[in-house]
Amino acid sequence: MQLNFDDFEKTIVVPFSTIDWRGKAAMVIFLRGCNFKCHYCQNYRILASVSPADIKELLLEIQRNKDFVNALIFSGGEPTLHPTVLKVLATEAKAHGLLVGIETNGSFPAVLEALISLRLLNALFIDLKAPLTNLEKYTQITRTDTVSLHTERIRRAIDIGRIAFSTHALLEFELRTTLFKDLLSQAQINEMVNEFKDVPYALQQGRTELSLQKDLITMTRDEIVDIAIRCERPLKIRTHEKGEEYIP
Repeated sequence: MQLNFDDFEKTIVVPFSTIDWRGKAAMVIFLRGCNFKCHYCQNYRILASVSPADIKELLLEIQRNKDFVNALIFSGGEPTLHPTVLKVLATEAKAHGLLVGIETNGSFPAVLEALISLRLLNALFIDLKAPLTNLEKYTQITRTDTVSLHTERIRRAIDIGRIAFSTHALLEFELRTTLFKDLLSQAQINEMVNEFKDVPYALQQGRTELSLQKDLITMTRDEIVDIAIRCERPLKIRTHEKGEEYIP
């Protein structure tokens, strides 16, 4: 799915996607603003502002698309910067029988906990940037201050997701890490995926043509398969070459 950033001052709505939530026909709402500034972010042009589109406009978008999709996904930017917007839009989606998912960096666990407690969230996808024990690497990738506070909150978000998933309050829960060559070592990746062995985990192929920083190097599908095998736990991988695959 490619985004049209011709009018990137507004929140971006993708009316129909089959790749953002596997097995679902989903509408995707990309909310502006993010507390991280990851140098490989493919949506970098919507990071600068924290002002989403008019909420009435977004409600109308849900109503327009409700008969063509079975799910709504919030992404960004960082969607949990907008808790009120999330609550209103998720309530509307639920009223139309849609499943609701969110893609997040996990740094605002209270927002996620509130959505789950209100039964407004069915799927939680958390993007882990680096080992949570490696504050230097997390700082390098996210280019943000107070990383120790963020990593504490991310751990809390993972705990919230783990508990909700185990009690069936969430239909799906997944951790994700985007890979570029030489950005993370095999040892660092091993630490990340094996710290959370009880959580479904996906390794995703980063693509340089979608990011602002062009000195990154895209990994091949075979390179990512090799990394996944060396992790010695079941993982999903997602690549441009073959889509989603399961590595036992």
